[in-house]
Amino acid sequence: MNMQFFDSYEDMMNAEREAREAADDKVQTWQERIKVGDCFSRSTPYGFEIFGEVLGGCEEEHLKNYRYCCCYSIACREGERGDVHVSVIDSLLDRDTFEQIKKKLVEGALGQL
Repeated sequence: MNMQFFDSYEDMMNAEREAREAADDKVQTWQERIKVGDCFSRSTPYGFEIFGEVLGGCEEEHLKNYRYCCCYSIACREGERGDVHVSVIDSLLDRDTFEQIKKKLVEGALGQL
């Protein structure tokens, strides 16, 4: 975990904006097109993958590359909802593949921590 400390709220907000803009600069054309209903995988630095389903998008222009998702992994088999920046998505999955992976994760049949 990486922690940052700031001298002011303004400094914190500037750092958040700079990080978001840096992530936005990494977005590829296919990632911009990710929409509600799409399924995906993304790697982690912890040696396992996260599999997700896009449930919604953000209307605000500065949040255009965020998607509201439900994601599953061996670390969170029951699923967790939250925002995902499209720049971290490695590949899209078809619905059948995603559902098979999700079922195995929920059942505990896919990988162990």
